Amino acid sequence: MTTCVSSGPRRRRRPPALRLLAAALSAAAAAAGPANAEPLSLHLDPALSSLAFTVSRPGETVEGKAPAFSGELRVDPEHPEQGASVLLRVEAASLETGNGIRDRTMRKSHLEVGTFPQIVFQSTAVLLQDTPGPLRPGTPRQATVEGRLDLHGVARTIRIPVLLRYDGASLAADGEVAFALSDHKIAIPRFLWMVLDDKVTVRFHVVTGKAG
Repeated sequence: MTTCVSSGPRRRRRPPALRLLAAALSAAAAAAGPANAEPLSLHLDPALSSLAFTVSRPGETVEGKAPAFSGELRVDPEHPEQGASVLLRVEAASLETGNGIRDRTMRKSHLEVGTFPQIVFQSTAVLLQDTPGPLRPGTPRQATVEGRLDLHGVARTIRIPVLLRYDGASLAADGEVAFALSDHKIAIPRFLWMVLDDKVTVRFHVVTGKAG
């Protein structure tokens, strides 16, 4: 008499359609990466960045720059509009226009750098202006950064259009914004017989990367 020895319950094989579905879901999950990826913390690179400004009057334009500034950026490249933040600090005493007398007057009488040593911008929202979606290397993105500019002891909300470029390890931003000096209780600049406009235009090229 032959005795049959059972090797245990047979494992039921998935139908081919279910196996294909499971494989597709696994591949999609692997491509998407971690569900809760940490946002990138990036620091402004002053050696690769620039911050300039212009104040004009009919027939005359004064060009200036701010050599001393620092900042941080937090962003999740997969979800750039969710929780992104920008912080920029400018040392007011570093602003210069290439004319020593004018610069001393600007710092002492207009910016009052002894009382207000820093100019600070803190974002409150980052809004993509083109198709929503993740940041991808080689694909520039248009965005609007909204936040509060604290200048001369007065904080005002401003909106800054920017062009973003992401390369996988760093993020660059280019743009410009104009605002009125009188909004921040800054007297309209005068130099000899010239009275400059109330409006100042700020242009920037900012490069950020991971802290080394």
